[in-house]
Amino acid sequence: MRLTDPRSVHALLLYLLPVVVAWAGWGVGTAAVIALLAALAGVAIRLRATLKPPSTTPRLHTISYSHYVEKVRWCLDRAGIVYEEVPNIGILGVLLLGRTVPVLELPAARTSVGNSAEILRLLWGLHGRDPSGRAAFLEPTDEALALERHLDRALGEQVRRWAYERLFEDPALTLQLWGAREPTVPRWQRALLPVLRPLLRAAVRRMLRVTPASAYKALARTREVFDEMDARLEDGRRYLLGDQFSLADITFASLGALAVLPENYGGGHLATRFPAVESLPRPWRDEVESFRRRPSGRFIMRLYREERTPRP
Repeated sequence: MRLTDPRSVHALLLYLLPVVVAWAGWGVGTAAVIALLAALAGVAIRLRATLKPPSTTPRLHTISYSHYVEKVRWCLDRAGIVYEEVPNIGILGVLLLGRTVPVLELPAARTSVGNSAEILRLLWGLHGRDPSGRAAFLEPTDEALALERHLDRALGEQVRRWAYERLFEDPALTLQLWGAREPTVPRWQRALLPVLRPLLRAAVRRMLRVTPASAYKALARTREVFDEMDARLEDGRRYLLGDQFSLADITFASLGALAVLPENYGGGHLATRFPAVESLPRPWRDEVESFRRRPSGRFIMRLYREERTPRP
């Protein structure tokens, strides 16, 4: 969401319109005329976008530190696909546009796809048969898909709930991981973030059901998933499905990254890194160190050292 994008500006103005009408004390007739003009402006913006020559560069709409975003970002980087990242602050995209991330926009095809799993299926369809073989890891085998679905639900949702509860204990760190120091995030969003932080925090708590009690349960469920991966790696296999690196490995490593905080998270896309573990508050630090000591935690750290391909 950028102020240089007419669609973003239009969405922001629509969001603010009721507030302006109430503040100005305009009557029903005036408000109706303004609403009509706003609707016509939206039609004009969409028509202009339709007639504009399409770009050929895919655009990935992101929240900088989202683990589902990292899953897609890692796949794009490893497959050598050139793309533009369009970062946003926190959940502003949800509040203003009703859209979650990641979203991969394909301007040339005038379409976009949300949900990390659906994006990976699209990437396989577009690039899976590339002669270079760089996208071979995206092959949607039955075993890989089953593990991806399980991890997306059982790990991705739970580790996020626990991590948010810990994150909200530190306002400064919340601002950092929501992108306050990311130069690629629009300046107006970074300026608004300190003001909107309480509102965004409340929205996240409500939308994702983040409470101390739910976070405690989420931590227990995250440990159970790490137990499962420990057992899977017990036979000494190099990757989750055997000897070949696959989308299942990226899924587990990117989603589980919130539990172990690897240094190379983001693969060079982010200006700031996760905080040093030793700087975390004591309960959070103990939990992260515990995950790092596990075979599955060491597995994630190794993948980030050896397999996290930098941006093309």
